[in-house]
Amino acid sequence: MDKEQFPPPYPGPPMVQSNVPYQMPQVSYQSQQIPAATYNPPPQQTTVMASNIQTTQPSGMAPAVVYNQQPVMPTVTQTVQSAPAQVTVVIPPRLTEVPGQMKCPHCQQQVVTETTYINGMLVWVICGSLGILGIWPCCLIPFCVNACKDVEHHCPSCKSLIYVYRRM
Repeated sequence: MDKEQFPPPYPGPPMVQSNVPYQMPQVSYQSQQIPAATYNPPPQQTTVMASNIQTTQPSGMAPAVVYNQQPVMPTVTQTVQSAPAQVTVVIPPRLTEVPGQMKCPHCQQQVVTETTYINGMLVWVICGSLGILGIWPCCLIPFCVNACKDVEHHCPSCKSLIYVYRRM
């Protein structure tokens, strides 16, 4: 049996096939002249007081307005400007677990804070979770580790509490 190399004929109109790549049709464009736009600024407006206004209308034209001008007396206006109130916002440095230098809000001296460690929320959470998990002999360890405790910052001169750094 001999098979043909070409497909069976298609009943529609004949198809023209060529090995030439598709060529774009050439389109010619005509250049058009665009009128140039000009900008005419509006006339300057002046404020005058008019006492007599006369209207005349020549034939075939729009009505014209004629002003009889009188001198305008300048008015004196005094403007008082008040100086804006200055607001000083003092943002203290962020104190963490190490001593920090700052101005004490109580005695107004520039000091380096003294730190003391106190048992905070994180110590009690770790202790309770270790006790619930059944590791009760180890539940007292967070009370001995300073890395779990909160830090209080005190002024060395007036001994007042400045800031408490809470871990949780």
